[in-house]
Amino acid sequence: MATTSRRPRLPGRRPRRRGPARRTRRPARTGLGLFPTRTRRDRRTRQRRTSPGNRLTVFAAVVTCLVLYIRANPWVGWVLLAVLVAAVAIAVLAFRVGRRRHRRLVQGVRTLQEFSEMTPGNFEHAVAELCRRDGCRNVRVVGGSGDLGADVLAVTPLGKLIVIQCKRYGVGTLVGSPEAQKVGGTARPVHGADEVAIVTTSGFTAEAQRYAAMPSVHIHLLGGQELIRWQADGWQPPWM
Repeated sequence: MATTSRRPRLPGRRPRRRGPARRTRRPARTGLGLFPTRTRRDRRTRQRRTSPGNRLTVFAAVVTCLVLYIRANPWVGWVLLAVLVAAVAIAVLAFRVGRRRHRRLVQGVRTLQEFSEMTPGNFEHAVAELCRRDGCRNVRVVGGSGDLGADVLAVTPLGKLIVIQCKRYGVGTLVGSPEAQKVGGTARPVHGADEVAIVTTSGFTAEAQRYAAMPSVHIHLLGGQELIRWQADGWQPPWM
């Protein structure tokens, strides 16, 4: 009969009890199984590293080092000051040149064909210059992708905020009701406008005119002929 051999028990030593095996949590892996994904603890650590307080501390440390370096090398401060003054002068000069160019857009235009030959951006700046000429304040050109129906924002001489949508269309292309509804649906709820206007080089369909004339909408419409009169002698601007 076969017998199994056991280790002799040492005196005074108790046998070690083995409990259930502990399960180790493996890190989660991506779809390829190559790199572990970021856990919630990693995200919290990253948020703490990029918090506003940490950014402010880094900014203060950089400024302090820069000040100490300038104190040790005074000529660096004079160079930085000269660069700053030159940058401000160039910005002011570019702003004045741009304003002068946009002003010439309006002063040199005498016919509707000249308005129609402008680029959409130049047409928006031309309308903005007409607003400035007739006493508007805080005139801004905000047209572009995602403008939500606003190309020009201005405060009229009566103190009201006006939103103007500019449409540089050909003579045969009229502004329809969908364009008017887009402006009417966003000008007051989104931009907080008191007055709303659409200025175009062509005209408007009957449906657009009926929509703009509704008491709850009330959009000023300026077609090509009204635009020329406004440019020539200030006749009936969009906010009147």
